[in-house]
Formats: sequence, structure tokens, C-alpha cells
Amino acid sequence: MTYLEALDYIYDLTKYGIKLGLKNINYLLYLLGEPHKRLKIIHIAGTNGKGSTCSIISSILQSEGYKVGLYTSPHLVNFTERFKINNKPINKEKVCALLEKIKPCVNKVKNTPSYGHPTFFEVITSMAFLYFFEEQVDFLVLETGLGGRLDATNVCEPLISVITHIDYDHMDKLGNSLKEIAREKGGIIKSGGIVISSEQYEEAYKEIKVIADEKNSLIYSVGKEIIFQIITSNLKGVTFDLKGIDHEYKKLHIPLLGRHQAENSAAAISAVEALKIRGISISEKAIRTGLEKVKWTGRLEVIQNNPTLVLDGAHNPNGIKIMRDAMKEIFFYQRLILLLAIFSDKDYKKMIEIIVPEADMVIASQTNNPRATPAQLIAQEAAQYIEQYKIIVTENIPQAIICALENAQENDLIWITGSLYTVGEAKRYFNIH
Repeated sequence: MTYLEALDYIYDLTKYGIKLGLKNINYLLYLLGEPHKRLKIIHIAGTNGKGSTCSIISSILQSEGYKVGLYTSPHLVNFTERFKINNKPINKEKVCALLEKIKPCVNKVKNTPSYGHPTFFEVITSMAFLYFFEEQVDFLVLETGLGGRLDATNVCEPLISVITHIDYDHMDKLGNSLKEIAREKGGIIKSGGIVISSEQYEEAYKEIKVIADEKNSLIYSVGKEIIFQIITSNLKGVTFDLKGIDHEYKKLHIPLLGRHQAENSAAAISAVEALKIRGISISEKAIRTGLEKVKWTGRLEVIQNNPTLVLDGAHNPNGIKIMRDAMKEIFFYQRLILLLAIFSDKDYKKMIEIIVPEADMVIASQTNNPRATPAQLIAQEAAQYIEQYKIIVTENIPQAIICALENAQENDLIWITGSLYTVGEAKRYFNIH
């Protein structure tokens, strides 16, 4: 099997859609020898900040000398980005070898009465567990795909569960209230577990606390037991003090941009501190070094200057609001040229309402994806908040980028946002891997 054949097989699985539930993946992993039961896992769910929190935890553990697996989604440019060990993506040959092992098991599951065909995410999550087990990682930092309770990753028994900020997203699958969404995300909490929660709306926090109490789990929350204080937030990153669950830290620094990264760091540091309860101590030196070395692309990522060009994968109203606030605090510019491409299953009207009033020009576009909102619709919505002559409609991301660069002066800010897929296509255009 070649790598291209492997990708064809994997992407063809998307026709089976998203099916929340653990029945299929439990059987698939059983056939593969249950590799997930032999891994030390830190499991992360939440609406925003999951990826950054995962990368911070991974970086800290690496700085302590551990071999760390990292499973995140979606990828921005290459499929292999989803599976990393010490920041290095899986190689293509390994993808083929793993798939050769998994395919017969997939066939067995689909041909067993009362089981469905394993989905794209179930198959690649099984691939992840098998890969990280075979590579004998010391820890696996595992990001949920969607929700938590019925997400394919939730077959694991983690050392620590982390729940980042909960907000409105994927309401068609997770529920329409914060309580319902929190119930789904909080489904990653296991009996006798340890839970770290980012700062939450009261309604979401109460639900997480109820689940933790039901499961007899310890819970530590940012804003309650965990307190951080931001000192500076600028183009060099964020410097902050932190009172964790085990220790107080002065002048911690993370090079990721935006105040929200202090909160993500607080949750991540508390998660590694909590490993002490499991008999694993992580030093302050590893925490500081891990923070300094962390990389997470596609989020407030500056890829050029004069004009400044930023990629940000914000894809829901809360993400866009965080991005807007960071933009106003950190960047200095003459005009804002906003390149927007958003999925139609997102609350694109609310996202446009939040960000477009800040713009001097809007370039409406769409990704090469069936979920894309037509560029014309984005432009129509944007016209409520900015004069019509300041809106340009383009057919695709490359055309939109050319248009933005042609219209930009040296002191302008070009902001490409609306979806991680938008960022991925921009990275392909600029050939950034």
C-alpha cells in the first residue's frame, strides 16, 4: 500500500459521517489488542484552547525528558500532523504499515451484526492508540474530536482529565445549553479521576462539578483553586504569575500570543502538577522550559511583516472574540484587511457581527470544502457592519490572499481567519509546513 492509497482509504471513510458512541471503537481496539489500555494518558476536552493546552502539556513533559505522544485534530496541511512524538509527525511509511494492520479489523467490525462501519475518526483514533503503543511513548496527550462523553477517544482511562473553556459550538450534536454541552464534555471524567478545569461560565462549572462529585473525582479549577495574574501580553507572548495546585510560580513566559494563553498554560501546568498525585513529579525547570519552547501553529500566527499577515483558526463566536481582543491589544496597524472563510455549520452570522466592525476591508472567500459558507453569503452578512464598497468577494483562498496582498500597504494588518481549514489552505498557498 502506498501513502496515497492509504490516504484515499482513510478519506473515503468520511462518507460514513460522524457517529458518536463507543461501541464500534471498543470492538475495533479489542481486535487490535487494546493498545489504549497500556498507555499513560492525559485526556483533553473543551470548546476552545484544547490544541494549545495539549501542546503546552506535551512540551513540559518533553522538557522533563519524557517521550511524549500527541494526538490532535484537525490537521492544517498534512494528515501526519495529527500524530506526533516529541513534536515530530508520524512518517508516511508508518501510516501505511498501521493501516495494513487495521483494515482487516475494520472489515471484521463492519461485517459483525449490530455493529456499523467504523468512521474516519474511529479508524484514525485506533491508529493513534496503536502507533503510540508500538512506539512505547511515556505519555500520550490526547485531544477529543467532538464533545467528550461519546467521542472515540473516550475509551481511555486517563491519569488526568482536562476540560478547557466551554462555550457554544456543535450544538446540533452536543445540545443547545451550556449545561448540556458541559455534560457532554464532562463525560471524559472517570471514576476516581483527577480533573483540571479552565475558567468556566457558572452554568458549565456547576455541571462539571456535579459529574466530578458523582464520579468521586478530584477537581481543580482555574479561577478557584488555580489563580493566574498576567504581567504583560505583547508580540513576544505572555508573561504571568501562577498559583498552581502544588506550587507558586513567578514570571512564567509563553511565546504563544494572546492573554487566553495564560489561562491555557494555567490548566496545562496544573495538569502536570497533578501527576504528582499519581506518583510522577515534574520539576519547575521543566515547566518553565516547556512553556518557553512550546509551538502551536495556526493560532495568532504571524507569518510575515510589512504588511503584517496573521493566521488564526478561530471558528466559533468565542474564538473570534478572543482573537479580536488579542488583535486590539497586541498589534499596531493602519488598516485591518480581514480575509474571512467560515463553515456553514458554524454560527457565522455571530462571528461576522463580532469581527467585521473592526475591519477596514473584508475579503469574503470560501474553502474547498462542502461545509464552506458561500463567499457571497459572508459578504451579504458583512454588509450590515461595513460599507459595501469595502467588501470584495473571491472564489477561493489563494485568490483571496492575492487580493489582500494587492490591497495592503506596508503598515496594514492582514488577518486570515474563520476556520482551521481556512488557515490550512493559506499555509498551503504560502507553502508553510
